[in-house]
Amino acid sequence: MKTVWLGVLAMLALPIRGLAAQSLDTAAVLASARPEIDRANQEWVSGFVHRDAEQIAGAYADSGLFVAPDGKVTRGKGAIQQLYVSRLLDLKPVRNGGVVHDGMAVVSADRVYEWGHAWLEIESGGAGGAPTRIGGGYLTVWQRQPDGHWRIVRNLAL
Repeated sequence: MKTVWLGVLAMLALPIRGLAAQSLDTAAVLASARPEIDRANQEWVSGFVHRDAEQIAGAYADSGLFVAPDGKVTRGKGAIQQLYVSRLLDLKPVRNGGVVHDGMAVVSADRVYEWGHAWLEIESGGAGGAPTRIGGGYLTVWQRQPDGHWRIVRNLAL
C-alpha cells in the first residue's frame, strides 16, 4: 500500500515540476497588462480634471488597498472611491496632470508591479495666478482578475 501511495504522489508531482520548469513569458504578461494600466492612469488624471471619484477609483479591485503617504490604509474599492469624493471637495480645480512610469516588473503570470510618479496641475486661488503642481511617487501592484482584466490590489502613494 505504501508503494502505491508513493507512486500516486510521484505522478502528481510531475505536472507540478513541469510547471515550475516553464519560464514565465514576461513579454506576454506585459502585453496583456500594459494597455489596461495605461488606460487606468489616463482615467486617473481625467477623473481629477472632471472631479469624478468613481473614475479615479475605477481601476481598483473590490478588495484593493490604498496606502496614503502618511501610512493611512483605505480598504476596498468603495471606501477608496469615498476617499476621493472627500479629497475632491477640498481640492481646487485640476487643469491637467500626468502619470510617468519609472518602471514595471512582472512578478508572476497574474501580477505586475508598477512604479513612477504622478502630478496634477491645480488652478491658483487668485485671478491670473500661476497654477500649482502637486504630486509624488507611487508603487502599484496590479493583479489579473478571474475575468481577465487587470486591477489594482495594492497602491502605495509615496
